[in-house]
Amino acid sequence: MSDERIKTVVEDLERTLLVFIRKHQITHDEYRHATDLLVSSITAGEDSLLLDVFFAAEATDIGNLGRKASPQAIEGPFYVPGAPALEPPYIVPQRPNEGGDPLYFSGCVTGADGEALACTEMDFWQADADGLYSNIHPGIPDWNLRGRFRTDAQGRFEVKTILPPPYEIPKNGPAGRLLSVLGRHFFRPAHLHVKLRHSGYKELTSQIYFQGSDYIDSDVANAVRDGLVVPLRRKDSASELAARHLQRAYWEVRYDFALMPD
Repeated sequence: MSDERIKTVVEDLERTLLVFIRKHQITHDEYRHATDLLVSSITAGEDSLLLDVFFAAEATDIGNLGRKASPQAIEGPFYVPGAPALEPPYIVPQRPNEGGDPLYFSGCVTGADGEALACTEMDFWQADADGLYSNIHPGIPDWNLRGRFRTDAQGRFEVKTILPPPYEIPKNGPAGRLLSVLGRHFFRPAHLHVKLRHSGYKELTSQIYFQGSDYIDSDVANAVRDGLVVPLRRKDSASELAARHLQRAYWEVRYDFALMPD
């Protein structure tokens, strides 16, 4: 961001907030309460959670205006770089007793012109069956349900993981206290995270949601978009289980990505 862009944005924000303060007759005590809330959300370890809940999705939408490829989604606060590189057939790291039904996530990656993008890196992460993330929440092995894999020569991919649940964002800290005052719930619908990288194309951050999921229409982060919601298919016939060498029902979800040239 250039200095001129920073100057334009910050000075307009300053004018907007001064009008807001006058309109609502914000006292100094109320102003200090607001700044203390922002500071405490960071010192409590919530990083940008408070601001992300209210504003991250809208800022992401601005970046999607006129986009002729797959839409960007919010990153969320739980991405960690450096996930292990996996070997095919791709299965994300899991504990021996990992909860949740098996899920196969597949699709194809192309450029905006439809050309298949071989060897695209897909940096994947998700919550476990309790709605918790490795490398973030205690008691979970590092890199659990996180990994990097690549598309094949035709731009296709498939990875085996588990079906994540909806989960609550932290509700006992500053962000949760404010949401309680507003009378809002704390839940995000079930979703998968992935970042896609290919030389000559813009990096894409995505979240994939499931049709019919709880909270799909009332995401606390207001981040669900039509272009990111896909059908979730349950597989339980004898032939389907045999084909996957499984003893219990599993799920399949497919999403095709299109990347923009850099």
